Amino acid sequence: MIDRLINYLLNNFQVFAPTRIGQEFFVKEVKLAKEIDLSGRITENSWKNIFLPVSETIFNFQQNKIIKLKNKIKPIVALGMNILDLQALGLFETVFSKDKYYQERRRNILVVGLAVGAPSEFKDWQVFSYNLEENILEHLPFDIFLEKQKNNQYKIYESSERGQAILEKTKITDYQHLEFAGLIREEGPDPKMLRVMDKIKVSRSNKVWEDLGKICLACGKCAIVCPTCFCYDLHDQSVDLNAFERQRTWANCFYPEFSKIAGEKVFLNTIAQKIRFWYEHKFWRIPKEYKIPGCVSCLRCNKVCPVGIKIEKTLSVL
Repeated sequence: MIDRLINYLLNNFQVFAPTRIGQEFFVKEVKLAKEIDLSGRITENSWKNIFLPVSETIFNFQQNKIIKLKNKIKPIVALGMNILDLQALGLFETVFSKDKYYQERRRNILVVGLAVGAPSEFKDWQVFSYNLEENILEHLPFDIFLEKQKNNQYKIYESSERGQAILEKTKITDYQHLEFAGLIREEGPDPKMLRVMDKIKVSRSNKVWEDLGKICLACGKCAIVCPTCFCYDLHDQSVDLNAFERQRTWANCFYPEFSKIAGEKVFLNTIAQKIRFWYEHKFWRIPKEYKIPGCVSCLRCNKVCPVGIKIEKTLSVL
């Protein structure tokens, strides 16, 4: 049944999925079903470049007119997004809800989620395992969701007309419909998120930022792999004397140009200020504005940090 679904997706979409390369796991484009890893492991890279490319031209400007690009976006499947990455996608859906360029691309992406309920003897390698009650799944954005059972069978959910249509085309009838109920659960914002907000709010004078500033290299790797970092820059690239392209590229708050304004004024002058700014964005500004976490605890930042900064350790000493 799942093989039938995967083969249909491979034949009709550009498919991105977790795949194993050596001892590590990455999200990349796949052509064959055997390339896809459905173990539920968290990948080294996040899925965000599928939804927000590292760099993209969003429009052309010619003879004082905005010329809309006519490039047709190929239908894409994000196959195998785990619950943490779906939570991160939920933040993107909120932040870019009125961004027509994001929305145009998003309409061409089918999201297939995945959770693996591994037996207890496999928990040493299983990153996370959920008992997927409705009050978890109904607050995640997806079209189709696959929950692997201990007997290696899959329980299937759909949460959109598009997802339902795909299942019907592949003659899969044993599935459950879930209605998306918004990102915030009925009981309100996450209490843990609120507690961390309170700690961050009064942490400006905490010595932890200066301590981290002494070891942090400001390489920006944490922001690159983070699935919830959504900052971007806009650049106008000249084509000729009468035309230019407007490009959107990822921004990184650890880089010098991030906080530079007219007159060469830079607001984040020290590494300590930059790292504090990053934590405030994740744990204060995003929750305050959107009422949802700005960090989904995937811990990718821990894995790529060259000096061993651990996000949970930082929060524990505030």
